[in-house]
Amino acid sequence: MPEATMCTARSAHEGRGPAARPPALVRKTSLHGVLRALGHDPRSARTTVDACLVWLAEVLVEIAVRAEDAHTATVLADEASATLAMLSTRAPPEEAGAPGLTPSELVVLSKLPGTVPLRGIADELHVSLNTVRSHTRAVYRKLGVGSRTQAVYRARELDLL
Repeated sequence: MPEATMCTARSAHEGRGPAARPPALVRKTSLHGVLRALGHDPRSARTTVDACLVWLAEVLVEIAVRAEDAHTATVLADEASATLAMLSTRAPPEEAGAPGLTPSELVVLSKLPGTVPLRGIADELHVSLNTVRSHTRAVYRKLGVGSRTQAVYRARELDLL
């Protein structure tokens, strides 16, 4: 059993649960990065990561079906569901440079790593909260992410921050 899997299984067994392991998005992004470093183009890397996630979910379901107790089956089925939820469902961002971000979106993106709420960013930039929300949604869409944390992480990968 690979060390990372043993560590995850050990932490779950010891009652520390999922919080003890690295976030799934980080693992997925790390795998994508490894594939890119091995020479895969971005689309091929995404496709490979998604294929791995589907395979993992299928294995989890197969084990859940064979589980002798309902609790184990439920935990495995939940993990399979969470694994499938990580599939690339958003349009991939443009691969080179800033992925089509406008200057205003780049300014808003530069404020996202902090803890200032969107209203505070709007006040700081002297624009409406709706403007900041619109720019934030556009940034998420163009980076192919769904949250502020993911946007910051992806922007750092692309050297935008």
